[in-house]
Order: sequence, then structure tokens, then C-alpha cells
Amino acid sequence: MDCWTVLQLADDVDERTIKRTYARLLKSCRPDDDPEGFQRLREAYEQALSEARWRADDEEQAHDVVVDQACANLNNLDEQMVVRPVSPAPFDAPAPNPAQALISGLNASNLDERWAQAQQQHCANAFQAALLRHCFETPAERGAIAAWAVQHLEWLTPWQQVSMTPWQHEALAGELLQQYRGELQALLEQKAEREFVTQLTRCNTQPWLRVFDLQQQWQRILLQLLHDTQWSVPLFERVCQVFGWDDQKGVYPEPAWMWRSLVSRCEQESFFANLQEKALNGPRNSPDTLPARLLLTPMSATEQVRLLAKFGDDQWKACQQLSEKFAWRYPSLLDRLPQPDVFFWRKFLPRRVSDQTWGRVWGGLAIATALASIHLKKSPAPVELIIFMLMTFLPTVIAIRVTQAWAVITAHLIVADLWLSERLLSKRFNPRQYWLVLRHGVPQVGMLLMFGFVLGLMGMLTYVGMILISLFTSRRIGEVSESFNEKWPWVCGLHWGYWSPLQVGFLVVMVVVTLACQLYLPAFPLTRLVGYRM
Repeated sequence: MDCWTVLQLADDVDERTIKRTYARLLKSCRPDDDPEGFQRLREAYEQALSEARWRADDEEQAHDVVVDQACANLNNLDEQMVVRPVSPAPFDAPAPNPAQALISGLNASNLDERWAQAQQQHCANAFQAALLRHCFETPAERGAIAAWAVQHLEWLTPWQQVSMTPWQHEALAGELLQQYRGELQALLEQKAEREFVTQLTRCNTQPWLRVFDLQQQWQRILLQLLHDTQWSVPLFERVCQVFGWDDQKGVYPEPAWMWRSLVSRCEQESFFANLQEKALNGPRNSPDTLPARLLLTPMSATEQVRLLAKFGDDQWKACQQLSEKFAWRYPSLLDRLPQPDVFFWRKFLPRRVSDQTWGRVWGGLAIATALASIHLKKSPAPVELIIFMLMTFLPTVIAIRVTQAWAVITAHLIVADLWLSERLLSKRFNPRQYWLVLRHGVPQVGMLLMFGFVLGLMGMLTYVGMILISLFTSRRIGEVSESFNEKWPWVCGLHWGYWSPLQVGFLVVMVVVTLACQLYLPAFPLTRLVGYRM
């Protein structure tokens, strides 16, 4: 696609129209949002500007020639009006132009030979001028001629012998810089980093690139190339040595945001490379070795459990720190890990029964027992209700102890529990496998049967409703009181800060409905199991 198509202009517009169109298109193609589009737009702008200036210079030279010819004609008007005898003028053949003859048939392979001939024929300056015109008359050969000329004729330096206009100088420099960039990009795509450094050093030692403005432009082009491609940390360090970039000393190219992005990427790659080395050959006494091996090495669930059995407090802390660094500081590295969830190891942690469970189980059984007592006695005394509620303390202790023992047992069956949970529970409901079929499902079924035994179908519905509301609603009545939890750890689960408003409303409704079933629907076994009599 040529420059005029990119700019959406005709090929005969002037320089002012090109600049106005570029400014308009730049608003919708910013370097931060679309670096490739901006680079394409910039290259099209520079090429169009060069061709417009070249066309303007040619028109100006042609106009000067016409004016000079007209003046000459006016000055010689009197002489032309004199009548003289007509006599044929002698015919003189034009003198041959040796420089132009050397340009004929010129190509990249015979440049050295033609230049040597121009020096022998004492037309070096004329040859350089003709060579410069040939560059712009044949754009396909411009890059090869310019690359040869900067090495042998000192073009684009303060010591060049040929006279160039500013736009010609800019066009040749842009052509060479893009040619160098293409060569370096090809080496990066081939993963030939050693050849890349060698080629970069060769390009950077060119005399014309020692000019300050051109050197700054060259550094910006290389910065953009590094931003758009993949490379290793040693290569970036070598590039910094070539140009003398040092972030600590504040010596770096513009734009600053792109440089900061490269430095951050370099730090990220160094972190990942060091972690890989620790995972493979890390010392056993280092707390990062086992966590690095766990996060970076593909393993089965059984192998992960065996490795986690070697973890101590230092390893667990290091694993937490590494996981947080991956998740929050270097999230782009997560795609390289064998596990998409960097906190996958949490599902293997021992899961003890919390102190809040004591209060909740006792409170639930106490309410269920009190409601069940209505069936035995229509109007029990307050003292009897208190006795019934206190009697639930022993079953609560037994239930908690059984649950704790079950947690220890399922800790040894974690691999089978994870396998079973992955196949029975939906990933949408259990994305990180927090809920386990054996670890959580069996105790919940036991509690459901216990409430069913005490209060029948209504007790089971109430328990299921309270659990579902707690799972699917995050709003709570208030904040948790830490001082209350420390002072009353066994009943902290009854604190109002842990309860959802929907749970409270649902519990009140179910209590009223259960009482109504006890008092007004004794024929229907809604509050007791079929065949069960208290």
C-alpha cells in the first residue's frame, strides 16, 4: 500500500494539504493506542512529504529556467530585429557527459567500479550529483545506493561533497533507518540474538549515525522495535551497553513510557528466569525452591500433594508471596504457568472447623428442639424450654467432634476428593474447587438428617434455605466484632454481623410456619419424620 492510499490523498497535492491531512488522521491513530498504525501513518507522511517537496523543487527550477530564457529573449530583441544575411550555422555535436554515462546501467553490483571510473575521469562531483538524482528517479534502488554512499562517499554527514536539500537528506536517512530496522527485526524473529547484537553494533558505528539528530531518531526506532518484538534479558542488556542506556542514571531514549514498559518487561523476564532456575536447580535450604517447583512444574494432583507434604511455615509464606507477585505484579506471566489459577495450592491446605460453627450448630439445634417440644406439650414452661435448649449442647459437641475427625480423614483423601468434586460439581458454581464433595458434602448431609430427625421436613427446608442464602448473598447486617470473637469464640457465629438480613427474615417466617404446622396441622407429618413419635 503506497503513501497516498494511506493518507487518502491524490498524488499531486501540495505540502500544506499533506500536513493538514496527517494532523487530522493522527487524532484517530495515536501511538499509545495503535503503535503499528501510527508507524504506518508516519512512514506514509514522510514519504509523501518528500515526494511533494521534490516535485515543488523541480517545478521551481523549471520556472527559473523559463524566466531566465524570457529575460534573455528580451535582452536580445534588438539584435534579433536586425536583418542579416541568412547563413547556415555550423553544427557542433554536444560534448559528452561522462558522469551521466556512468549512471547509465548502474546497479548495486557495479557501484564500486563506476565510482573508480568517475575518479579516473575527474568527474567525481558530477557523478555524485547524478547519483543523487538517480536515487529519486529510481526509488527501488534508493536503499542500496544510499547504503553504499554513506560508507564510501560520506553522505548524510557534515563532510559530504554532494549538495542535498533538507527533504532529500530526510528521505535518504529515513530510507536507511527503515532498512536497518527491517534487518534487525528479521534477526529477532529468527531468534538470532547474537547476530542481532553484531548487526546493531555495525549499524551504530556508521559515521552518519553519529550526528545527534539522526542518532536520536535511530534510538527511537530501535526502542519501538524492542517494544513490538520478543527478546531475552541478556539481549536487552547488550543493547543498553551499545547505546549507553542506564535507567539508574536517567539516561534513556524517548518516549519515556515506552522505556518504562521495556524496563518492567525486563524485570519480569529476569524474575521468571530466576524462578525457573530455582525450580530446576535451586538449593534445598532456600524457602523459594519448593514453591517455585510447585508453581512452574507440571504435576499431577498426587505429585502436588507429595510435594506439599514437605512444606513448612517458610515454604507456605514463600508460596503465598510468589503467587501474589504473579497475580498482581506480573499477570502476563500467568499464561506460562501450568496452572491457570496461581492460588491452586490453597485447595490442598488443611481446613479446620472454625469456632463459628459451634455457635451456629448449637443455635440451630436449640431452636429446632424448642419447636419440637411444642409437639409434646402444647404450652411448655420457660424453664422446660431452657432445659430443652441446654440439652442440645451435648449433641452439638458430638457433631463438632465428628466433623473435626472427618476433616482429618478427608485431608488424606484430598486427591480423590478433588477428582470427585471436579466431576460432580459445576465449575460455574465451584470455579476454584473450594467446595469438596467428601469434605463438605458428607457433614452437610449429616446435619440435614439431624434437623430432619428433630423437626421433620420443615427442619430440613429451614436448614437448606439458610445455607443457600448464606452462599448466594454477600450482604450482612453489620460488621464483625473482633473483640466479641476473642471474648466468646464458641458463640461468635451467633453475632449479628455474620447474618444476612434475608436469613433473619427467612428464619422468622419458617419458625412461624413450623409453629402453625405443629398447632393446626397435626395430621400432616410436616414437623416430624413419618412413623416418628416423640
